[in-house]
Amino acid sequence: MSDRPHLSPSLAGASAGATVVDTPGPGGGVQTHRRISWGAIFGGVILAVIVQVLLSMLGAVIGLGTVNVNAGTTPNASSLGIGGGFWWVISSCLALFVGGYVAAWLAGVGVRFDGLLHGLLTWGIATLFTIYLLTSAIGGIIGGGFSALSSAASVAGSGLSNAAKPLAQAAGVTPDLIQEQAQAYLQPASPDPASMTPEDAQKEIARNLVTFAGGGTDAPAAKELIINIMAVQMKISHDDAAKQFNDAQAKLQQAKDKAVQTAKNAADASASAASTISFAAFCVLLLGGIAAAVGGSFAVQRRLREGTAGLIRD
Repeated sequence: MSDRPHLSPSLAGASAGATVVDTPGPGGGVQTHRRISWGAIFGGVILAVIVQVLLSMLGAVIGLGTVNVNAGTTPNASSLGIGGGFWWVISSCLALFVGGYVAAWLAGVGVRFDGLLHGLLTWGIATLFTIYLLTSAIGGIIGGGFSALSSAASVAGSGLSNAAKPLAQAAGVTPDLIQEQAQAYLQPASPDPASMTPEDAQKEIARNLVTFAGGGTDAPAAKELIINIMAVQMKISHDDAAKQFNDAQAKLQQAKDKAVQTAKNAADASASAASTISFAAFCVLLLGGIAAAVGGSFAVQRRLREGTAGLIRD
Protein backbone atom coordinates (compact mmCIF):
# COMPACT_ATOMS: atom_id res chain seq x y z
CA MET A 1 0.00 0.00 0.00
CA SER A 2 1.32 3.41 -0.91
CA ASP A 3 1.90 5.84 1.92
CA ARG A 4 1.57 8.85 -0.39
CA PRO A 5 -1.39 11.07 0.52
CA HIS A 6 -3.92 11.72 -2.24
CA LEU A 7 -6.97 13.87 -2.90
CA SER A 8 -10.21 12.30 -1.74
CA PRO A 9 -12.66 11.84 -4.65
CA SER A 10 -15.60 11.98 -2.28
CA LEU A 11 -14.54 15.43 -1.13
CA ALA A 12 -13.46 16.85 -4.46
CA GLY A 13 -15.90 19.72 -4.04
CA ALA A 14 -14.09 21.13 -1.00
CA SER A 15 -13.29 24.79 -0.80
CA ALA A 16 -10.58 26.12 -3.12
CA GLY A 17 -8.53 27.32 -0.14
CA ALA A 18 -8.05 23.80 1.23
CA THR A 19 -6.52 20.54 0.06
CA VAL A 20 -8.34 17.41 1.18
CA VAL A 21 -6.00 14.46 1.54
CA ASP A 22 -6.28 10.89 2.76
CA THR A 23 -3.49 10.97 5.31
CA PRO A 24 -2.56 7.62 6.87
CA GLY A 25 -3.15 7.77 10.58
CA PRO A 26 -4.20 5.70 13.55
CA GLY A 27 -7.85 6.24 12.61
CA GLY A 28 -7.28 5.81 8.89
CA GLY A 29 -9.74 8.60 8.13
CA VAL A 30 -9.62 11.49 5.75
CA GLN A 31 -7.91 14.65 7.05
CA THR A 32 -8.42 18.11 5.55
CA HIS A 33 -5.43 20.46 5.40
CA ARG A 34 -5.13 23.89 3.93
CA ARG A 35 -2.34 24.29 1.42
CA ILE A 36 -0.76 26.98 3.59
CA SER A 37 -0.87 27.72 7.31
CA TRP A 38 0.46 31.17 8.14
CA GLY A 39 0.19 30.49 11.85
CA ALA A 40 2.47 27.49 11.51
CA ILE A 41 4.90 29.49 9.34
CA PHE A 42 5.12 32.35 11.84
CA GLY A 43 5.62 29.80 14.59
CA GLY A 44 8.51 28.35 12.63
CA VAL A 45 9.97 31.84 12.08
CA ILE A 46 9.83 32.62 15.79
CA LEU A 47 11.49 29.34 16.70
CA ALA A 48 14.15 29.83 14.00
CA VAL A 49 15.02 33.28 15.33
CA ILE A 50 15.19 32.02 18.91
CA VAL A 51 17.40 29.09 17.96
CA GLN A 52 19.66 31.44 15.99
CA VAL A 53 19.99 33.75 19.00
CA LEU A 54 20.77 30.84 21.32
CA LEU A 55 23.37 29.37 18.98
CA SER A 56 24.93 32.81 18.43
CA MET A 57 25.24 33.29 22.19
CA LEU A 58 26.76 29.81 22.50
CA GLY A 59 29.24 30.66 19.76
CA ALA A 60 30.18 33.88 21.56
CA VAL A 61 30.75 31.91 24.75
CA ILE A 62 32.97 29.40 22.96
CA GLY A 63 34.88 32.11 21.12
CA LEU A 64 35.48 34.23 24.20
CA GLY A 65 36.45 31.11 26.11
CA THR A 66 39.47 30.68 23.83
CA VAL A 67 40.83 34.10 24.85
CA ASN A 68 43.50 33.73 27.52
CA VAL A 69 45.88 36.66 27.53
CA ASN A 70 47.86 35.52 30.57
CA ALA A 71 48.54 32.08 29.14
CA GLY A 72 49.32 33.51 25.72
CA THR A 73 46.96 31.08 23.96
CA THR A 74 44.66 33.69 22.45
CA PRO A 75 43.99 32.94 18.75
CA ASN A 76 44.64 35.68 16.25
CA ALA A 77 41.93 37.84 14.74
CA SER A 78 41.96 35.90 11.47
CA SER A 79 41.30 32.58 13.21
CA LEU A 80 38.52 34.08 15.30
CA GLY A 81 36.94 35.63 12.21
CA ILE A 82 37.02 32.37 10.22
CA GLY A 83 35.70 30.39 13.16
CA GLY A 84 32.95 32.91 13.74
CA GLY A 85 31.97 32.82 10.06
CA PHE A 86 31.74 29.03 10.00
CA TRP A 87 29.73 29.00 13.22
CA TRP A 88 27.35 31.62 11.83
CA VAL A 89 26.73 29.54 8.69
CA ILE A 90 26.18 26.33 10.66
CA SER A 91 23.94 27.98 13.27
CA SER A 92 21.86 29.69 10.57
CA CYS A 93 21.31 26.43 8.71
CA LEU A 94 20.39 24.59 11.93
CA ALA A 95 18.00 27.34 13.02
CA LEU A 96 16.27 27.47 9.62
CA PHE A 97 16.07 23.67 9.48
CA VAL A 98 14.29 23.68 12.83
CA GLY A 99 12.04 26.55 11.72
CA GLY A 100 11.07 24.81 8.48
CA TYR A 101 10.50 21.52 10.28
CA VAL A 102 8.25 23.11 12.91
CA ALA A 103 6.29 25.11 10.31
CA ALA A 104 5.52 22.01 8.21
CA TRP A 105 4.75 19.89 11.26
CA LEU A 106 2.36 22.39 12.80
CA ALA A 107 0.68 22.96 9.43
CA GLY A 108 -0.30 19.29 9.39
CA VAL A 109 0.31 18.94 5.66
CA GLY A 110 0.64 15.47 4.19
CA VAL A 111 2.27 16.39 0.88
CA ARG A 112 6.04 16.68 0.86
CA PHE A 113 6.05 19.49 -1.66
CA ASP A 114 3.72 21.50 0.61
CA GLY A 115 6.05 20.87 3.52
CA LEU A 116 8.97 22.06 1.39
CA LEU A 117 7.08 25.25 0.53
CA HIS A 118 6.30 25.87 4.20
CA GLY A 119 10.01 25.60 4.91
CA LEU A 120 10.87 28.03 2.12
CA LEU A 121 8.28 30.56 3.32
CA THR A 122 9.70 30.26 6.82
CA TRP A 123 13.16 30.98 5.42
CA GLY A 124 11.89 33.94 3.39
CA ILE A 125 10.07 35.60 6.29
CA ALA A 126 12.99 35.00 8.65
CA THR A 127 15.34 36.60 6.10
CA LEU A 128 13.06 39.61 5.67
CA PHE A 129 12.80 39.93 9.45
CA THR A 130 16.58 39.92 9.73
CA ILE A 131 16.86 42.61 7.05
CA TYR A 132 14.23 44.65 8.89
CA LEU A 133 16.25 44.44 12.09
CA LEU A 134 19.38 45.61 10.29
CA THR A 135 17.45 48.43 8.63
CA SER A 136 16.01 49.47 11.97
CA ALA A 137 19.46 49.61 13.52
CA ILE A 138 20.73 51.80 10.69
CA GLY A 139 17.62 53.97 11.00
CA GLY A 140 18.33 54.43 14.68
CA ILE A 141 21.83 55.63 13.89
CA ILE A 142 20.49 58.06 11.29
CA GLY A 143 17.87 59.27 13.75
CA GLY A 144 20.58 59.93 16.30
CA GLY A 145 22.49 61.90 13.68
CA PHE A 146 19.47 64.06 12.91
CA SER A 147 18.97 64.62 16.63
CA ALA A 148 22.55 65.78 16.94
CA LEU A 149 22.10 68.09 13.97
CA SER A 150 18.98 69.56 15.55
CA SER A 151 20.84 70.22 18.77
CA ALA A 152 23.67 71.85 16.85
CA ALA A 153 21.18 74.02 14.99
CA SER A 154 19.64 75.16 18.27
CA VAL A 155 23.03 76.09 19.67
CA ALA A 156 23.91 77.91 16.46
CA GLY A 157 20.65 79.85 16.59
CA SER A 158 21.18 80.95 20.16
CA GLY A 159 24.76 82.03 19.47
CA LEU A 160 24.21 83.81 16.18
CA SER A 161 25.75 87.03 17.40
CA ASN A 162 28.91 85.23 18.50
CA ALA A 163 29.12 83.49 15.13
CA ALA A 164 29.05 86.75 13.15
CA LYS A 165 32.82 87.21 13.21
CA PRO A 166 33.70 83.63 12.08
CA LEU A 167 31.08 83.88 9.35
CA ALA A 168 32.61 87.13 8.13
CA GLN A 169 36.03 85.48 8.09
CA ALA A 170 34.66 82.53 6.15
CA ALA A 171 33.15 84.93 3.64
CA GLY A 172 36.55 86.49 3.10
CA VAL A 173 35.88 89.87 4.73
CA THR A 174 38.82 90.15 7.13
CA PRO A 175 41.29 93.01 7.71
CA ASP A 176 44.25 90.77 6.92
CA LEU A 177 42.79 89.64 3.63
CA ILE A 178 41.90 93.21 2.65
CA GLN A 179 45.50 94.25 3.37
CA GLU A 180 46.84 91.38 1.23
CA GLN A 181 44.54 92.34 -1.61
CA ALA A 182 45.68 95.99 -1.38
CA GLN A 183 49.31 94.88 -1.57
CA ALA A 184 48.49 92.73 -4.59
CA TYR A 185 46.90 95.68 -6.32
CA LEU A 186 50.09 97.74 -5.87
CA GLN A 187 52.44 95.01 -7.12
CA PRO A 188 53.73 95.42 -10.68
CA ALA A 189 52.41 93.12 -13.38
CA SER A 190 55.90 91.72 -14.09
CA PRO A 191 57.88 91.87 -10.82
CA ASP A 192 61.65 91.86 -11.03
CA PRO A 193 63.06 88.69 -9.43
CA ALA A 194 66.19 90.58 -8.37
CA SER A 195 64.22 93.00 -6.20
CA MET A 196 62.03 90.39 -4.47
CA THR A 197 62.35 89.52 -0.81
CA PRO A 198 62.33 85.77 0.05
CA GLU A 199 58.70 86.06 1.21
CA ASP A 200 57.63 87.77 -1.99
CA ALA A 201 59.54 85.22 -4.03
CA GLN A 202 57.73 82.33 -2.33
CA LYS A 203 54.34 83.97 -2.95
CA GLU A 204 55.17 84.62 -6.57
CA ILE A 205 56.39 81.05 -7.13
CA ALA A 206 53.23 79.66 -5.49
CA ARG A 207 51.05 81.87 -7.66
CA ASN A 208 52.81 80.85 -10.86
CA LEU A 209 52.85 77.18 -9.93
CA VAL A 210 49.06 77.27 -10.05
CA THR A 211 49.22 78.79 -13.52
CA PHE A 212 51.83 76.25 -14.65
CA ALA A 213 49.83 73.30 -13.29
CA GLY A 214 46.72 74.54 -15.08
CA GLY A 215 48.46 74.36 -18.45
CA GLY A 216 47.41 76.51 -21.36
CA THR A 217 49.22 79.30 -23.14
CA ASP A 218 50.35 80.97 -19.90
CA ALA A 219 52.14 77.87 -18.57
CA PRO A 220 55.50 78.42 -20.36
CA ALA A 221 55.73 82.04 -19.15
CA ALA A 222 54.88 80.95 -15.59
CA LYS A 223 57.56 78.27 -15.71
CA GLU A 224 60.17 80.73 -16.98
CA LEU A 225 59.35 83.23 -14.25
CA ILE A 226 59.65 80.54 -11.57
CA ILE A 227 63.06 79.50 -12.91
CA ASN A 228 64.26 83.11 -12.95
CA ILE A 229 63.15 83.64 -9.36
CA MET A 230 64.87 80.40 -8.31
CA ALA A 231 68.11 81.44 -10.01
CA VAL A 232 68.16 84.85 -8.29
CA GLN A 233 67.09 83.66 -4.85
CA MET A 234 69.38 80.61 -4.82
CA LYS A 235 72.23 82.46 -6.60
CA ILE A 236 72.65 79.78 -9.25
CA SER A 237 72.68 79.83 -13.04
CA HIS A 238 69.55 79.75 -15.12
CA ASP A 239 70.37 76.26 -16.39
CA ASP A 240 70.89 74.89 -12.87
CA ALA A 241 67.62 76.45 -11.74
CA ALA A 242 65.84 74.93 -14.75
CA LYS A 243 67.34 71.52 -13.93
CA GLN A 244 66.20 71.72 -10.31
CA PHE A 245 62.74 72.77 -11.43
CA ASN A 246 62.48 69.86 -13.87
CA ASP A 247 63.77 67.40 -11.24
CA ALA A 248 61.22 68.65 -8.74
CA GLN A 249 58.44 68.34 -11.31
CA ALA A 250 59.56 64.79 -12.16
CA LYS A 251 59.49 63.78 -8.48
CA LEU A 252 56.10 65.39 -8.09
CA GLN A 253 54.78 63.50 -11.11
CA GLN A 254 56.17 60.24 -9.73
CA ALA A 255 54.42 60.91 -6.42
CA LYS A 256 51.16 61.64 -8.27
CA ASP A 257 51.47 58.47 -10.35
CA LYS A 258 52.18 56.43 -7.23
CA ALA A 259 49.20 57.93 -5.45
CA VAL A 260 46.95 57.20 -8.44
CA GLN A 261 48.21 53.61 -8.64
CA THR A 262 47.69 53.16 -4.90
CA ALA A 263 44.14 54.45 -5.24
CA LYS A 264 43.51 52.06 -8.15
CA ASN A 265 44.87 49.12 -6.17
CA ALA A 266 42.70 50.06 -3.21
CA ALA A 267 39.65 50.32 -5.47
CA ASP A 268 40.39 46.92 -7.02
CA ALA A 269 40.87 45.37 -3.57
CA SER A 270 37.63 46.91 -2.35
CA ALA A 271 35.73 45.67 -5.39
CA SER A 272 37.19 42.19 -4.97
CA ALA A 273 36.31 42.15 -1.27
CA ALA A 274 32.77 43.36 -1.99
CA SER A 275 32.37 40.66 -4.64
CA THR A 276 33.61 37.98 -2.25
CA ILE A 277 31.32 39.15 0.53
CA SER A 278 28.34 39.28 -1.82
CA PHE A 279 29.01 35.76 -3.06
CA ALA A 280 29.42 34.52 0.51
CA ALA A 281 26.12 36.14 1.49
CA PHE A 282 24.45 34.51 -1.53
CA CYS A 283 25.80 31.10 -0.52
CA VAL A 284 24.69 31.54 3.08
CA LEU A 285 21.18 32.56 2.02
CA LEU A 286 20.99 29.66 -0.43
CA LEU A 287 22.14 27.17 2.20
CA GLY A 288 19.59 28.57 4.64
CA GLY A 289 16.80 28.15 2.11
CA ILE A 290 17.87 24.57 1.39
CA ALA A 291 18.04 23.78 5.11
CA ALA A 292 14.55 25.19 5.72
CA ALA A 293 13.12 23.30 2.74
CA VAL A 294 14.74 20.05 3.88
CA GLY A 295 13.37 20.60 7.38
CA GLY A 296 9.85 21.03 6.03
CA SER A 297 10.18 17.93 3.86
CA PHE A 298 11.49 15.87 6.81
CA ALA A 299 8.52 16.91 8.92
CA VAL A 300 6.07 15.60 6.29
CA GLN A 301 8.15 12.45 5.87
CA ARG A 302 7.98 11.80 9.60
CA ARG A 303 4.23 12.38 9.61
CA LEU A 304 3.80 9.89 6.77
CA ARG A 305 5.96 7.29 8.55
CA GLU A 306 4.00 7.67 11.78
CA GLY A 307 0.72 7.46 9.88
CA THR A 308 1.85 4.30 8.07
CA ALA A 309 3.06 2.76 11.32
CA GLY A 310 -0.31 3.50 12.93
CA LEU A 311 -2.14 1.76 10.08
CA ILE A 312 0.10 -1.28 10.39
CA ARG A 313 -0.54 -1.51 14.15
CA ASP A 314 -4.28 -1.28 13.59
